[in-house]
Formats: sequence, C-alpha cells, structure tokens
Amino acid sequence: MTESAATDSGDLNALLAGAVRDAPHGIALIHGDTRMTYGQLHAQAQALAAGLRALGVTRGSRVAIALPNMPVWVALQFACARIGAIVVAVNTRFRSAELGDILARSGAQVIVFIDKFRNVDFAVLMSEVARANLRDVKHWVVCSAGDVGMLPATLCEIPVIPLQHLAKPAENAVAGGAEDGCVMFTTSGTTSQPKLVLHTQRSIAHHAQETARMLGYDAPGSVIQVVTPLCGVSGFGMPFAAIAARAPCVMPPAFEARTSLDLIVQHRVTHVHANHEIIHRWLEAARDSDDLSSIRVVNCGSGIASVMDRAARRGIPVLSIYGSSEMQARFSRQNPGLYPERRLEAGGFPLSPHGSVRVADIDSGCLLPYGEKGELQIRAPSQMQAYFGDAKATARAFNADGFVRTGDCGYMRADGSFVLEARIGDVLKLSGFMVSPSEIEAWVMRYPGVVQCQVVGTPATQGGQSGAHVKAVAFVRCEVGASFDEARALQFCREKIAHYKVPARIVRLDEFPLTAGANAPKVQKHQLREMARALGIGA
Repeated sequence: MTESAATDSGDLNALLAGAVRDAPHGIALIHGDTRMTYGQLHAQAQALAAGLRALGVTRGSRVAIALPNMPVWVALQFACARIGAIVVAVNTRFRSAELGDILARSGAQVIVFIDKFRNVDFAVLMSEVARANLRDVKHWVVCSAGDVGMLPATLCEIPVIPLQHLAKPAENAVAGGAEDGCVMFTTSGTTSQPKLVLHTQRSIAHHAQETARMLGYDAPGSVIQVVTPLCGVSGFGMPFAAIAARAPCVMPPAFEARTSLDLIVQHRVTHVHANHEIIHRWLEAARDSDDLSSIRVVNCGSGIASVMDRAARRGIPVLSIYGSSEMQARFSRQNPGLYPERRLEAGGFPLSPHGSVRVADIDSGCLLPYGEKGELQIRAPSQMQAYFGDAKATARAFNADGFVRTGDCGYMRADGSFVLEARIGDVLKLSGFMVSPSEIEAWVMRYPGVVQCQVVGTPATQGGQSGAHVKAVAFVRCEVGASFDEARALQFCREKIAHYKVPARIVRLDEFPLTAGANAPKVQKHQLREMARALGIGA
C-alpha cells in the first residue's frame, strides 16, 4: 500500500498522514526542550520502520517498548503501524519476573528499553529475566543518553543495538492496515497473570478521533498534557488524540506533581486525563501563584467525588469519565451541563455514536431494565480485538452479539447514560442490600477535613467466628493539620444515610497503600481488606 492510499484507509497510519498533510510544521510533541513537528514525527516513524524491517520485523511481529514517556515511544508505535507489527506496551516499573512473563506470552521479537531511568539499570534488570522467557527475542534496542560505545555488544547472548543506530533511510511502503493488531496492554493483574489486551489500528484511530471531537481537544488553542504512562490506555491515547485534534501534546517522562503544574502554567495546558490520586497530588503541590486558568477540563477516571469540590475551589474543572483496557480510556463521559451530583458519577454517555451499553443480571445474564443493577456490557468501535494468546478468556469476555462483559456493576438511566458503581467483586451486600462502596465514600467525604476515602467490606465476627455477615469499613485521609474524631464522623454518617450503610469503623491513615498501575497509581484494596479484617469487627 502506498503512502497516499494509507491516508484514506482510516488506520493509524492515516491519522499521522492527515496531520502531516494539514500542518507539517505544526507542533505535535513537546518533551523538555524538544519540539517535534508532525513532519518530523512522520519522518522518524518512516526511518524507524525501515530499521525494524532490517531486523526482521514483519506484519504481525511483536515489538516490546519499555520506555518512559518520550517522543520516540510515539514514533515507534507509528513505525510498527507502518509495518503491521504489534507494540507490546511494557510498564517500566515491572521487575524481571513480570517482564519475563510478558515477553514470553507476547512472543516479542524486539525489545526497546532505556538504559537507566529513575535509578534503575534496565540492562541489569533485563539480564535477570529467565532465559526461557527470552526464547523469541532476537534483538535488544537500547535508548541511551550516554556514550553508545559503552553499551555491550550482546545481552544474554542477544545482540544489542543502540536506538540511535536503528533508523535507516526512510521508505514509503505501508504494509499495516486498519484490521491489523496495533498494540497490546496488560490488565491490572487482578488474577495471577495479567491478560494481554490486543487492539487493532482501527480501534486506536477511532478512539483518538472520537476523543478529539467529543472532549474538545480540537477546539482552538487546545494543548494536551500526558500525566500517566504511555504503557497504559489512559496515557497512551492522549498523544494520538492530540494528533487527531492537531493540538500540541506536552509529554514529561513521568508524573511529578510540581513539574506537571509548572508545565500547565508554561504551556497553557487545556486538557488532562488524570485520576483522583494525581489531582490530589496537584492540590497538595499547588502554589497560590500558579495560574491554572488555562485548564478547560480534567477528565478523571476514578474517585472524582473525593477531589471535585477542592479542585473546583482551585479553579480546576473536573469531569467524570469511564474507560478500561478493553474499551480504551475514554469510552464515555458525563455531560458537563448536568447538576454537580450527576457530573461526579462514573459512567455517563458513550463518546461514540456507535457505542452501546446494557445491563445484565450477574447470575442469569438476562437483560435488566433502567435502574436495576447488574453487570455493564459494552459494544463500541474502541473495543479490543481479543486477549492475545488466550482464546478461553476472549470467549468469556464477549457475548455472541459482540458485547464485552466488563466485570463492572452499574445501571442504566432512561436518558441513555449509565452509572458505574464498582467492580462486581467490590460491591458490598449489607443487610441483604447491594451497596456500592462509592456511595458510602461520597458521604464520608462530606465530613469536615476528610480529603480521601476508601470503603471495603469485611466479614463480621460472631462469637469469635467469621460469618457471612459483612460490615463496611472506611479508611480516610485528612487535610494536613486537620483533627479527626471517629465517633463524630460515625454519628455524622448515621444522620445522613441508612443504618446498614454506616461503616462499622472509620479509620484515619496517613497514606493509602498504592500500587503502580500502568495508567496511574491504584489503591491496594486487598491490603485495606486485610487491615479491616485485623480490626476484628463484631456483628
């Protein structure tokens, strides 16, 4: 396929080719002092594609990328799209056992990694991967800021190539198309092995275009900032949506609250996708002198109730959004014109006019009417193609009519929107009623001084024995210097919500236990459940 034909095919190649056609000298990516234009990004992708082809990468090959956020990450994705190869998005926080598992199951042929980042020597880390897990690896490609002459010639007896030497004279051939696999992400790993979520070029390109159109990225003067890693769907989609919108994308290598705020001020950033933990860190690091008035909206993928009011007082408008690795990060959003209580609800209206949502009974699978809670099932152009290498998991994930079983509990509204309540495994059955932890969290958050809340369930004990009776336990973080009286907080809840929803305990923590997710840090609910269980709450 020729370059001109690719611009009409609706794939990822067409996304970049269209931007080059419209604004070859427009700024695509900003990284430190680097300003990369669409034309330069396109040229680098062509040269990298030629280099990867020279290494034997062909249509369907897998290329693992273990880099922090940087322009070459994006260029490599476009390079693989030209070939029809699949990027394996690898979290730089993975250690040797996790890396080995992902590399083995993906069958990655080439691994691109940075030599050193955040005090980690990745060459040493890669050398610790079990040899059996490197059976498909033919080449290491190393991104180094230092002297490439210092890099070893081989690593685990596999040739090492400096990234600077990978690029070859560019060629115009485009083999990849809309239905080719494009990128695979790892799920959060709620099971023993994270699944590999495979998306096609069509799903990635469509999601980028819908994000740009429906979230206002394409409005005049828009500037996007990426605050989460490109290895997860939250961060990954941002530069591609920015390219679809012809808007500059500011890309620091990793999130640091003060640096992120400085970049917002410096570049007059208008759009960010974050979660409540990132927003909370912004609020802690913000100075009175910070001019954040350029921000038009921060789309928050989780925990919006815990930060919405405080962010609004600081002039940061926050809007709830819903997504997943299987559906991509911005499947739906709330209507900004709704009253505040609706705007903070997770879920909303699908961005794509072709997106559909329904609710099925968790046990029987029968479809439920408006207002009844069950499993959310979704179908949209942005959905995954499959769980790579796992036909059984793929079959379980899809219904016969193409809807994806999300594993999330929620309900539909008559206006066509939906409300996400919790993961099915997190929903609490209190006194026989199904209750979302987020409902209790929202009320606890109204107690003075509380800035974050997480609610988990724990089996109540009867006569020293744990039974089926479940109690809710709330863990909270408070404003710096704020006092906290648990008895008064519990009484506050008793006056506001039904008795069975009132937590058995409200425990103050200095910090929540977090794990480094691909999209953003996540609260380790299992640790909170262990802490709740240790409280020995009676029935």
